[in-house]
Amino acid sequence: YLRATLGASRSLSHPLSAEFERLDDYLQLMAIRMGDRLTYTLDLPPELRNLPVPPLLLQPLVENAIKHGLEPCEECGGIRVRASLAGGGLQLEVADSGVGMGAEAAEAVRSGGGFGLVHVRERLATAYGGRARFDMTQAQPHGTRIVLQLPIDDPIDVQAAVVPPLPAASLSNTTATAS
Repeated sequence: YLRATLGASRSLSHPLSAEFERLDDYLQLMAIRMGDRLTYTLDLPPELRNLPVPPLLLQPLVENAIKHGLEPCEECGGIRVRASLAGGGLQLEVADSGVGMGAEAAEAVRSGGGFGLVHVRERLATAYGGRARFDMTQAQPHGTRIVLQLPIDDPIDVQAAVVPPLPAASLSNTTATAS
């Protein structure tokens, strides 16, 4: 996991499927540590697998969801990461069922956020300039939802992309829990 993550961090972009594979590796490790308190779903449609994204774009968001949302909550435990086409671009969503944002956390986000959020915003600015959007909101009834809206320079490429066969354990609609 660490070798793959560090290797990916040296490139400017990689396929979205690689980003989801690293998330799956990370979440499997965290599920061992957290046990039944962590369940997750990774939803990556096959037609989006080859879209280029900056590496380590989603992992800091998932790490924050665990640290600030799920760890403080004994009964909480769900994270969903989903990729979809929306608004003429790629939409990436990280949502958790944790404790959500209090007033202090919401203010920290408005003023730039901690290291993880700063890192994600810098990657977005470097890769897309002002063409990407980052939205963080309180999920209902509780939890936090982050949506990244990324431009796709040529949407036709999405439909024409050569999609390699999915591995036996597809990441689409995968839910894992530690036993």
